[in-house]
Amino acid sequence: MEPNNIVSKPIDKIKTKEMIESLVKLMGVKLDAVEIVEDGITNRTIFVIRSTESGLLIGDRGDNFQALTHLIKRMVCKGDESVSSQFAIDVNDYQSSMVEGIKMKAVMLANRVRDLKSDVEMEPMSSYERLVVHGALTDQPGIKTESVGIGRERRVVIKYVN
Repeated sequence: MEPNNIVSKPIDKIKTKEMIESLVKLMGVKLDAVEIVEDGITNRTIFVIRSTESGLLIGDRGDNFQALTHLIKRMVCKGDESVSSQFAIDVNDYQSSMVEGIKMKAVMLANRVRDLKSDVEMEPMSSYERLVVHGALTDQPGIKTESVGIGRERRVVIKYVN
């Protein structure tokens, strides 16, 4: 019997780019380009959608962006969920600027936690946003992070440790 080490096949970047272009056009959104960017830190491919109508793709509080990302990942993965970690979607650098903002806020709150020696609970976040906070504070001295809550109310608590 073969070992249960299933290795996912790499995504076809050109087909994925073409699929994203087709989907955005079918949505009736003006598309300027889809750029393929390699992230050397996470080893993921980022498909950056460029559009003058990015507000339609991002939506209120990023709801459309999350839905679009979910849909694209489902279409590309076709049942192989391990493929979804190989790539990310961005619209006019929305995701990257959001990540930087979350990191800055997390570090600021961590400093406050250390100064006041009191825990701080952040607002509810998506699983990806919580992952960004945990990653940003991994090496912070005197700080521990923990996710609490259920569903859409799940959030990160930044804790003070001696």
